[in-house]
Amino acid sequence: MVLGIYGAGGLGREILELALIINTRRQRWENFIFVIDGESGSIVNGVPVYSYDEAVEKFFGNLQISMGIGEPVIRERLFAKLKSDGIEVVTLIHPDVHIPKTTKVGEGVTIQYGCFISCNVEIQDYVLIQPQVGIGHDNKLCEGAVISSMSVLAGSVTVGKYTYIGLTAAIREGVILGNYSIVGMYSAVHRDVEQGMVVMGNPARAMKRNEERRVFK
Repeated sequence: MVLGIYGAGGLGREILELALIINTRRQRWENFIFVIDGESGSIVNGVPVYSYDEAVEKFFGNLQISMGIGEPVIRERLFAKLKSDGIEVVTLIHPDVHIPKTTKVGEGVTIQYGCFISCNVEIQDYVLIQPQVGIGHDNKLCEGAVISSMSVLAGSVTVGKYTYIGLTAAIREGVILGNYSIVGMYSAVHRDVEQGMVVMGNPARAMKRNEERRVFK
């Protein structure tokens, strides 16, 4: 089996390191490649880079994909393409992260090292949890949500579809973050956030609508 990491930038290289760690515990992949929408032929961190079309043509039926792009709007589009093309999106969980039996993890989820995942949590498809995140009991992380490093979610938090939580954010218990919202880094969220809203600060305040649906400029 070949693992293709979609995107060869910083996040993609971090995903590669996670996959290599997983492979040392139990070999799941014989080879690794990066997959991009541009031209193929380069080498990144010792791993060959293929265009998406070339990767699908060469490895179809023997190819799994992990998403190495952090921008939620791009992630949503690419996951839809992969599903339409019948490409499996693989779940990657750092071997040292404990997942309770009462917690459900969907397809295509990535959980990096140092994370605490509590009981009775629902992690839906394509969620990305970066290193050293704390997820409290009874959380619901909806499809495609991105939780950045060192963020903490108290109990019974709901994170909407393709919502982005920035570095070291703290979310109070019971808070609902609407779909496609953005929580800025270092923010402390005490109240529900409307769908498509950007909030920042301590306490977090609404700044603007997420009309462009872009986190990174």
